[in-house]
Amino acid sequence: MDVKNSGKGVARGVKAGAQHVGAAGQAAARELTHEAAPQLEALARVGYASKGVVYGTIGLLALGVALGRGGATTDAQGALLRLQDLPLGTALVWLLVLGLVGYALWQLIRAALDPEWQGTEAKGIVKRVGYAVSGVGNLALALFAARLAMAGSAARNQASEAQTAREVLQLPGGQLLLGLAGVALLAVAGSGLYTAWGAKFMKRMNFAGAPKPELLKRIGQVGIAARAVMLAIIGAFLLVAAWRNRAGIVPGISEVLTWLREQPAGNVLLFVLALGTLLYGVWCVVQALYRRIRVEGSAAS
Repeated sequence: MDVKNSGKGVARGVKAGAQHVGAAGQAAARELTHEAAPQLEALARVGYASKGVVYGTIGLLALGVALGRGGATTDAQGALLRLQDLPLGTALVWLLVLGLVGYALWQLIRAALDPEWQGTEAKGIVKRVGYAVSGVGNLALALFAARLAMAGSAARNQASEAQTAREVLQLPGGQLLLGLAGVALLAVAGSGLYTAWGAKFMKRMNFAGAPKPELLKRIGQVGIAARAVMLAIIGAFLLVAAWRNRAGIVPGISEVLTWLREQPAGNVLLFVLALGTLLYGVWCVVQALYRRIRVEGSAAS
């Protein structure tokens, strides 16, 4: 009995020690974030602007296709490739690298330190996990952009969405994992549509002194809704791929836009989603200018 109680005491001590270390680490992270808050806020704003440039390019190229002006739809990596080909394109891509890293850091701060007080309830945890996933994804895009700036178009050897899905399906329980990813994207899409419909994002904005705030609000609603529709289509394809165990049908942004064009009234559908994607890019730039950004962790997280 004494041995058993001793073992419980040791376990409690280890648990308490781990909690103390975790709390100390989080406190240190908050302190560092507090000291670097102005620089991190500036990086986050550059990040929103960079994201806007990427999505604006995707939308513009897709609009050109919908209007019959040639070209092809593309994704974020393809947009970076197109920007690289512009005069002073390499310098522009390096600026986007900085911005994408800044945006990724902002998303990871939102996930870890919860400066916007999302909390630890189920809804808050889901949002914070989404921020973390976004942060990792934008870091990967920043890495691609850096390699592109250094090596040119030969840098594009990233795995496609279908290749990634194929790797997931090869894991134990891969179909379930892919299906859960589809459900998660549909949930994010639903949240985006809800946010767009009710303009829930306005509580994060400060339009004091901004020109035409009502127009900016409408741009946000349309852009966020278009982004949500894109995620919903990808999520639905993920569910079908999981059900059929076929990774090859998983699309990225470019494939979604191409798929839309192949539907009845496809050019109209493509035009609407392309315009919405362009407006989403504009909305990202609006956020760079007018979003309230608090990078310091809250006591509630």
